[in-house]
Amino acid sequence: MGRGMSEGESSKARIKQLDRDLDKIQRAKRAKKGWLWPFLFAVTLVTVIVPVGWVLVYRFVEAPGTILMVQRAIEGETVQRRSVPISEISPHLVRAVIAGEDSRFCAHDGFDVEAIESAMDYNERMEDRGSSKRRGASTISQQTAKNLFLWPQRSWVRKGAEVYFTWLIEMFWPKRRIMEAYLNAAEWGDGRFGAEAAARDLFNKSASALTASEAARLAAILPSPNKWRADKPGPYVARRAASIQQRMNVVASDGLAGCVLNKPGEDGPTVQPVRRKSKPAEDAPAAPKPALAEDGPPPAVAAPPEVRQEPPTPDAPIIAAPPPSAEPPPAVAPPPTP
Repeated sequence: MGRGMSEGESSKARIKQLDRDLDKIQRAKRAKKGWLWPFLFAVTLVTVIVPVGWVLVYRFVEAPGTILMVQRAIEGETVQRRSVPISEISPHLVRAVIAGEDSRFCAHDGFDVEAIESAMDYNERMEDRGSSKRRGASTISQQTAKNLFLWPQRSWVRKGAEVYFTWLIEMFWPKRRIMEAYLNAAEWGDGRFGAEAAARDLFNKSASALTASEAARLAAILPSPNKWRADKPGPYVARRAASIQQRMNVVASDGLAGCVLNKPGEDGPTVQPVRRKSKPAEDAPAAPKPALAEDGPPPAVAAPPEVRQEPPTPDAPIIAAPPPSAEPPPAVAPPPTP
């Protein structure tokens, strides 16, 4: 009987051990499931929920600041910024940044493939020649994504995040809002951020009063705002600004800024196209120019006298002129002498 009890106790002990082993297996499975779902939720939160929510908020609310502004403040610069709506920014500046930074802004979806291919070819040629010159192909949309959501230092991680945020703002924002955010966050040197701060500090006027020349100079220094000056441009900046101002006419005449300056639903150029004077015909002789006097205005040219032709009166007979004779009239012989 004691033997039977010992066998029963051993069986119970084995059953308890099996229960403990099964419980360990179940706890291990629950532990695996326990970390997987929080991990997936964290990934979704970081990559989808936060970025999309952030972009949607900035769709309607101006960004209070950027990482670059914080960096400039830490470096000791006095940050100047005043955000204004796009309606209070001169259309000249909109055309200038499109002419200088992104001529296909209204046509692409955030990325200019042609500009990227052109920049890659140029950089390869410069590298083959041993030159350090490089050309970028970032669109205004990419620069807006970098300025508002990311940090300025270059890296592959930042570039990948820039592509993602560019895709998001192109999906949720209209082009007019992208341009507005870009002009309110762009750096114009010495702690100036935004078009309003740059216009007031450099030209002593509001952004809405900028002329075409001033707008072209502001756009000219965007690639290197802490090195170049818009109010006192050097030879290179002056040449670059003149080129941008010429291209601004093309932007206006071809309607390349229509997605920003035109009202929703309208197409076409934002201003009347620039009409070029027609050239004179090649076979038409040019009118001779009067010689200018050295001291004074050119001499006045007398107008030809006006010839008035009196109409015939009803009572006066109309005498027709005799037809011209082909032969000369016969000579009259002199009278004979007595």
